[in-house]
Amino acid sequence: MSEESPIIGLSSATSNQPNSSDEFFFWLAPGVIVNPFDIVEAEQIAPQGSSRTFGIVTTLEHSTDAPTHLSNFISNDFGQVSTNPNTVRQGTTVARVAVLSNDKNIYMPVMNDRPVRFADEAAIHTALSIDQIPKQYRVPAGLIEMSNGTTAVVYLDSRYLLGPEGAHMNITGISGLATKTSYAIFLIQSILQTVENKDRIGVIILNVKHGDLLTIDQPPKEELLREQHEMWKRLGLTPQPFTNVRYLLPYGKDTPSTGRPNSFRIPQ
Repeated sequence: MSEESPIIGLSSATSNQPNSSDEFFFWLAPGVIVNPFDIVEAEQIAPQGSSRTFGIVTTLEHSTDAPTHLSNFISNDFGQVSTNPNTVRQGTTVARVAVLSNDKNIYMPVMNDRPVRFADEAAIHTALSIDQIPKQYRVPAGLIEMSNGTTAVVYLDSRYLLGPEGAHMNITGISGLATKTSYAIFLIQSILQTVENKDRIGVIILNVKHGDLLTIDQPPKEELLREQHEMWKRLGLTPQPFTNVRYLLPYGKDTPSTGRPNSFRIPQ
């Protein structure tokens, strides 16, 4: 474990909220900012030396020594918001962490008072088992950005994305926002730019987005922002239109007389 990475809190186990092989808790040091989905690491026991248990923050809760909210109301001079409270409450923020993995395959519960740190990029790759993917099979899938500014490139295994292992991927999200479609188009571009034998890959896209997917061989009307270019560069990719695109448009009832297919937009 890197000594340069500051400790952001200590693991905490109580009689009501014990740590388990699936999750652990830690309280945050004063001034530390942690958000849900941050990936952290905690020191863990090992037969020889120590190991690291990695987890993803799921929720954060702030609790005090006040038994009820009414106690807080009364301690502020019965609801005076502009005065200092008569009783200063002692409190802390506690993070709940879902265990992802351990770098030595030890899944004992994290003990009490173990140092917890933000994971760096190498640790994130270990937590997500990306370090187990051979480099020739890595497909850039996106960026993780954490509260402390750490970023890490996330990779998918092309053997499970394209075959021969799984050849499958699920993309979930809220309907109607076009984010799933946009990500699928990005991932296809990433595949075509990075995998071996890309000339043997054929992509079939069924357009259900009006005319949105009938211009994928054209550059965007607006130039990408500098931050967006930097993200593409960080992923090792180039933002560019698709090449060697062939559009197949449906035949309509008026096509014989007008020559126009049944399509909202005619590709250029």
